[in-house]
Amino acid sequence: MPDKKDVVDLDAELLDQMAQDFLEESREHLDHLNLDLVRLEENPEDEALINEIFRTVHTLKGGAAFVGMDGIKVVSHKMEEVFGAIRSGNLKVSPSIIDTMLEAMEVLNILRDRSAAKDSAIFDTARIELELMGILSEVPLKFAGPPTGEDVPVTVGEVPIPSESSVERSRAESILPNTALGSQTIRVVTEKLDVLINLVGEMITARNRLKGFSDRFRNDELAGIASTVERLTGQLHTSVMSVRMVPIERLFIKFPGVVRNLARQQNKQIDLIIEGEETELDKTVLEQMYDPLVHLLRNAVDHGIESPEIREKLGKPTAGRIWLLSRHEKGGVLIEVADDGGGIDPEKIREVAVGKGLLTQEEARLMSDDLAIRFMFTPGFSTSVKVSEVSGRGVGMDVVRENVQRLRGVLDVETAVGKGTVIRIQLPLTLAILDVLLVKVSGLTYALQLNMVSETMLIDASEISAIEKNEVIFVRGKALPLKKLGSLLKCALPSADIKGPVPVVIVRLAEKRVALAVDELLGKQEVVMKSIGDYLGRVEGIEGASVLADGSVTLIVDIEAALRMNENA
Repeated sequence: MPDKKDVVDLDAELLDQMAQDFLEESREHLDHLNLDLVRLEENPEDEALINEIFRTVHTLKGGAAFVGMDGIKVVSHKMEEVFGAIRSGNLKVSPSIIDTMLEAMEVLNILRDRSAAKDSAIFDTARIELELMGILSEVPLKFAGPPTGEDVPVTVGEVPIPSESSVERSRAESILPNTALGSQTIRVVTEKLDVLINLVGEMITARNRLKGFSDRFRNDELAGIASTVERLTGQLHTSVMSVRMVPIERLFIKFPGVVRNLARQQNKQIDLIIEGEETELDKTVLEQMYDPLVHLLRNAVDHGIESPEIREKLGKPTAGRIWLLSRHEKGGVLIEVADDGGGIDPEKIREVAVGKGLLTQEEARLMSDDLAIRFMFTPGFSTSVKVSEVSGRGVGMDVVRENVQRLRGVLDVETAVGKGTVIRIQLPLTLAILDVLLVKVSGLTYALQLNMVSETMLIDASEISAIEKNEVIFVRGKALPLKKLGSLLKCALPSADIKGPVPVVIVRLAEKRVALAVDELLGKQEVVMKSIGDYLGRVEGIEGASVLADGSVTLIVDIEAALRMNENA
C-alpha cells in the first residue's frame, strides 16, 4: 500500500503540472481574446465572434478555478457574464465596453504572468471588477423559475450561474478535455529541444569534417558514406527545427489591441493591416521580437501617422494605415512595419541633435540626409518634445537595433517625407545554426553571416574612386564605401595594396550598404557558432567561432562592430 505522503506528493505534482498546462494554454487564449475584442469593435453584431469570446472567457474561468487561480477565475467570470448578456441581446457592444474588456484582459495577463513567475504578492482586481459590475448593472436581473428537483440557477441578463456540481464538471472539462488515448500531440519543454538542436549542431560540424575528409581522399566508398551522413543530417536538422518553428501569428496577434489603444490615446484613426501570419520562425527568436515591434508600432502611431485633421488637409484618408508584414526571404524571415504617415524628416533630426548637444551646427549642416536618418540609432535620441504615454522617454531606435542585432538580424529604414516609412527587419530562422560566406583575408579564413550579404562581385582596381579621402565603388550608379576587411579586423598580416581584380562582398547594415574587399571568396557553408567569451573574453568585431570541414577554426565576423571600430579609430 503506498505511503500517504507519497500520494500527497503525487497529487501536488499532478496539480502543479496541470497549473503549468493551464498557464501555457491561457497565454494562447488571451492572445486570441485580444484580437477578437478588436475585431468585435469593428463588427459589433458578429454573433459568431461574440460566441467565440464567450467560450474563451468561460474556458479561462473553468481552468483557473480547477487549478486554484482565484484572481483569474473571478475576473474571467465577470467577463463571461458581460458576454452572456451580450449573447442574450440584453446588452449592446460599445467602444466603452471594449475598453473595459481590454483592460480586464490586461489584468488577466498580469495575473497569469505573476502565477507563472510564482509571485505570491497580492494583485488587487477590485477596480476592474467594479468596472465590469458597472456594465452588468445596466442589465435587468431576471430569475428563472426553479425546475422541479434541481438546483436553482440564478441568471444575470439570462446568463446562468451554474450550480456547484455543474461548476465542477465545467472545471474538469475545460482543463481536462475529453481526448482519445491516441492523441496526436505531446507537450515538450523548450530546454529539451535546445539540447536536441545543440546535438544536431555538433552533427553538422562532424558532417562538414567528414565531407572535407572525403573530398581530400577521393575514395568512392567513403564518399558514399559522407553523402549518406550529409543527407540524414540535413533531414534531422530540418525535422528538429520544424518542431521549434511556430507561426508568427502568435506574435502578431498581440498587436491589434496595442495599436487600437495607442490610436485612441492619440485621438487618431488607424487601420492595422497584418499579412503573412502563417510565416514560421524559431520560437526563441519570435519571443524576443515582441519589444522591438511594440516600439516600432508606437513610433508609427505617435510620430508617423498624422491626426485626422492634418491628413484631411493633406488630401489623405483620415484613417492612417500601418502594415505589419512577414515572409520568408533569403533563408530567413523578413518583417516589415510600414505606415503611410509623414515620414522621417532628416532636417528635424538635425535640429533635435543640435538642440540636445549631440551635434554642432556645422556637423549638422555637413551631414547628409542618409547620415541624418542613421542618427536615429544614436542611444537616447528621440524627436519627441514631451514625455507621453506613447513615447518620448529617451528610449529610441537604438534599443530596437540592439535587440535585432542580438538576434543576428539586420534592420533597414526607408522613408520619404509626407509619404511614410518602412522598417525592415531580416532575421535568421534560428540562432543555433548559421549559413555563412567564407572569405580569405591575409591568409586567414573568416565567416560572414549570409543574411547580411547582399551580393558578391569582382571589380578592377581602376573602378575604385576617392570621395573626401574615402574609397568608394559605384554599383548600379550608387556610391558605396569600400573597406578592406583585413584593415577592419587589424590583421597582423595586412592585405596587399589593391591591384587587379578584387573580390568584394556587399553587406547590408541598418541603413546602408558597404563594400568589403577581401583576398578570396571561398563559398557558402552551414556552420554552428560557438561563443569564444569563455576563453578570450569579448573580442570587438568577432561574434564567435566555428569548426570548418577541414577541421580548422574560423572566426565569425561581427560586421557592424568591425565598421564601428574603424569609425572610432
